[in-house]
Amino acid sequence: MNLRNRLREPQVILRIGAACLLAANLSLWFLHPAADFSRGLVDGVTGMLFGLAIGLMLVAVRLKSRQHRRDGESPCSS
Repeated sequence: MNLRNRLREPQVILRIGAACLLAANLSLWFLHPAADFSRGLVDGVTGMLFGLAIGLMLVAVRLKSRQHRRDGESPCSS
């Protein structure tokens, strides 16, 4: 299975989003730059990782709900 097909699976996208969330939280704990330029760079990278995490997790939820509707299940059934 190639990468393009794997990126259409909600579980893979959710795992990538969780990894971005973990990396963003770890950067808040462990990256403490001393210079002003470095501080802005670290804040930018951390914000980008949080944004990617939120976006990827929302895409995964949307793909999962589409799969359930296509299979004939209602979105609220367990």
